[in-house]
Amino acid sequence: MQQTRLFSQGCTVLLALTFSPFSQAYQYDQAARLINERLSYMKDVAGYKAEKHLAIEDQEQEKKVLLQSTAEAESFGLDGQSAAPFIIAQMDAAKAIQYRYRADWLSTPEKNWQPQDLSEVRTKISALNTALLKNIAYDLKRNNNRAPSHCAYMWPVQQPNLRDADKRILCQTLNQIRLK
Repeated sequence: MQQTRLFSQGCTVLLALTFSPFSQAYQYDQAARLINERLSYMKDVAGYKAEKHLAIEDQEQEKKVLLQSTAEAESFGLDGQSAAPFIIAQMDAAKAIQYRYRADWLSTPEKNWQPQDLSEVRTKISALNTALLKNIAYDLKRNNNRAPSHCAYMWPVQQPNLRDADKRILCQTLNQIRLK
């Protein structure tokens, strides 16, 4: 009897959470995980570029990524124009992290560490971008084209040299993405 009542209460709470605005708190958990994984490669990117004396900013690569990602976003049913600011915000956060690593290495060089090859890292980042855009489209379709009205899902994103301001911009631009 006691177990049945507890089970019933648990189901009621679960249903209430599933159909309440609170359920949107979990909407972009997977997106946050993918963003975190994407940003985890920035140390390798910064290290490779430092080792090869390459600039952090690569405008040609950024244009290529923006065009490819916007086209992918549209292929998944997202409005490409609403996705572009988020794609740019990801690249900006990535560059900020790289600059911060490079600045740190001026006074304290990294020892006993080798960055991964840039082409391999870019392949991994591209796959993560694809998975991220698919996930955003899935979440928006599942939630009637409604994004969360908060940024709580973004705070677990934790990477060295990533600032709260970077996460706030990522969240704001992610929350503006809409379906076509």
